[in-house]
Amino acid sequence: MKADTFNAIDRLFAPMQMILKIPVYQRNYDWTETNVKRLLEDIEVVLKTKRPHFIGAIVYMESQNSDLGMPEYLIIDGQQRLTTITILLQALRDLCGEQDQQSFRYD
Repeated sequence: MKADTFNAIDRLFAPMQMILKIPVYQRNYDWTETNVKRLLEDIEVVLKTKRPHFIGAIVYMESQNSDLGMPEYLIIDGQQRLTTITILLQALRDLCGEQDQQSFRYD
């Protein structure tokens, strides 16, 4: 297995489309309110201080089963954080008006 590091924000918001999959053998989403609050507090500190913050490792491996013409990655570790951040981004998008949502699109 090859290990590599990258900036998660740069990778996840790159214009290239990719598929992130959580394999069925991974545990179910089980973060509690305490876990989510801790992540939100970390995000608040980053916004206030403008300093980088390590949210933890995201371990993935490229899947050989992608048949959609896009790279597909299996999330091995970090799925709880990625899922929570995805839910947070969806909630923020839902709170925006239709005109504001245009800024979320990368067309």
